[in-house]
Amino acid sequence: MKLRSRTSIIALAGVSLVALATPVLANAMATPARTYLYNCSTLTQKPHQIVLTCADANLWVNQITWSHWSSATAHARGTLHWNTCTPTCVAGKEKSATITFSATHRRRVKGRWLYTVLQGQKNTLRTGTSSFSLPTAPL
Repeated sequence: MKLRSRTSIIALAGVSLVALATPVLANAMATPARTYLYNCSTLTQKPHQIVLTCADANLWVNQITWSHWSSATAHARGTLHWNTCTPTCVAGKEKSATITFSATHRRRVKGRWLYTVLQGQKNTLRTGTSSFSLPTAPL
């Protein structure tokens, strides 16, 4: 009789562990792969600042507030800062404007998912177009 009740308790404990572990495993399998972007040489998620021209830092976005970050796209609002570089970058003036933009063109690089483009309205990112290509590897 004692052997039978021990076996029942062990079986019940095993069933309970499986029942508890199943939702945890299901959630782990359903979690999408994390998506990052390179902020010059730093791999990051939802950065508060992005330097767009790493060599001279004459173009950057700060005070970023992300309203959406998924495996497909990310949407944000921030303040874009740029140097007019007129007559030269050393003598240029800094300007700024509020912008709304998206991180897009997700692709796998060296085992990680990265956004590779920032999209805004035409000339929002001071490029003359609506997009800015992000680095896909540390510089």
